[in-house]
Amino acid sequence: MSTGTAGTDVGTEIGTETSTETSTDIARTETALPGAATRRYLAALRERGPLEIDWSAAPTRHKRYPGAPRLPLPWPPAAAPTNSGSGTAAVVGTLLGDLLGDLLGDLLGLARTIWYHATDDEGRPEGVQPLLLLGRPAPSGGALYPVEVYLAAGDGSELPAALFHYDPVHHALERIRDGDHRPGLAESRVGVPDAVLALTAVFGRSAFKYGDLAYRLACQETGVLLAQALAVGERLGLSAEVRLRYDDERVDRLLGLDGEREATLAVVALRFADLGADSPSARQPGPPPSGPVWRANAPGPRPLPPGGAAAALHRAARVRGGSPQAVRVLQSSESPARGAESVPLPPAPAIRLADGVPHRASPPAGYRPGSLALPRLAAVIDAATQSYSGDLPGAEGGPAATALHLLALHVEGLPTGAYRYEREQKVLVRITDGSAVEAAIAAARLLPNTRAALRTAAAAVIPVGDPLAGVAGFGDRWYRMQQIEAGLAVHRAALAAAASGLAARIHSDGAGEALDTLLGFAGSPQISLSFLLLGIPRLGGPTLARRFPRRAEGGSPAPP
Repeated sequence: MSTGTAGTDVGTEIGTETSTETSTDIARTETALPGAATRRYLAALRERGPLEIDWSAAPTRHKRYPGAPRLPLPWPPAAAPTNSGSGTAAVVGTLLGDLLGDLLGDLLGLARTIWYHATDDEGRPEGVQPLLLLGRPAPSGGALYPVEVYLAAGDGSELPAALFHYDPVHHALERIRDGDHRPGLAESRVGVPDAVLALTAVFGRSAFKYGDLAYRLACQETGVLLAQALAVGERLGLSAEVRLRYDDERVDRLLGLDGEREATLAVVALRFADLGADSPSARQPGPPPSGPVWRANAPGPRPLPPGGAAAALHRAARVRGGSPQAVRVLQSSESPARGAESVPLPPAPAIRLADGVPHRASPPAGYRPGSLALPRLAAVIDAATQSYSGDLPGAEGGPAATALHLLALHVEGLPTGAYRYEREQKVLVRITDGSAVEAAIAAARLLPNTRAALRTAAAAVIPVGDPLAGVAGFGDRWYRMQQIEAGLAVHRAALAAAASGLAARIHSDGAGEALDTLLGFAGSPQISLSFLLLGIPRLGGPTLARRFPRRAEGGSPAPP
């Protein structure tokens, strides 16, 4: 995502959304109404001006539990595919620690070294000393990495029944509480999962730089990591179910979190391939949780800006209520307007999203000029609109809280313009022509590096949705869930792009009022939620990245 700082991964500016309400008006008159916190937050983002950043207040980008018992994970993680397609090959002969170590390493581990030559927002060298950076597998807003991962395991294999925190710097599990936390973290009607991941956001890690916008970025980054977990889990032969509806107070209490400075945003229930009576799936829950939680490193993180719209929305989103049956699923089912140009998509070539994990990187200086073949774009669109196993009604048929639009800038066989994707018909419906796209780009509030990237990008993938459509069913929690799904959709698209030999980068500032007007949302409750640019990778550039070798590629084992 675009940040205006060369070399980072994720965007940090947001365009304005159309409305006349102000955050002060909403806070004064609608605090007790469902969706009021969401309206106030959206208004606060519209009114958001430049922030002064105190870099001396920047917190560390990872968390540790000093003194907690540690379980080093195999290093380097395993290479490439282990699932032969039978659904069982990934687990046969593989210890649970190896399996989970591979998964965690591909979520938040240190993945590559980057020799970085600083450039300005136009990609021109700044003439300063190069830097040696460490990259992680998934993008993060400003490369600040506010999301942490916790693991709950039961007795079996090499892991005891305990709650662990993943330390990405040392690729190790920190045992922070004894007992089997799986039943408490993942409510299930089909038994206890083999393992449970909890994704939490340390809000202060981003809020020092982005203020209230940090909440939106943390939600989308959670979705990014969910997409990564689903892709890597499939490669390893794991089935994963995304849980966005749970008891926040209970889950945070089990993890030892206060729910304000750090809070759980998603839970993933993991099941291994069924290997019979000896598989972890066949075991009963272990001993219940016991003892205190180990204390994390001090000083602790700062909360979201006190009294701000983000803090109010986060508090409101923690309340479960309403009826899920009242949710209007937003999967597009419109028929093309009379006279509208519809373009059927060709069959998408078969790709596996996990194949994009080792190659995905956010290009710092745009793309190589060139046109994108329509079948490759079809593969990206297909990935972004895949179904997933989750507790959001409708997710079994595809993204339930978002729909997909795109900009075609340089695509073979597709006239330049803005398009709406109709998933059932697998067609693109043209909304506006190329001249309207050019005018919208010229009028938009964009960071210089986003504007520069648009000159050479081939297409833009845009998840859209109504941020208030699910309030009747989920209250203000709907905003959080929708933003998470938007992050999931764009990262699936980015992984598909990487697996197809393309480059992709999220530019959050691209989603705003000018884009909404271009897409025909003026006067509509729908807004653009994110903005992913695609293009042909440059052959050179200001960075030289080298991925750490995997075990099957000759990587060295970790020192004793």
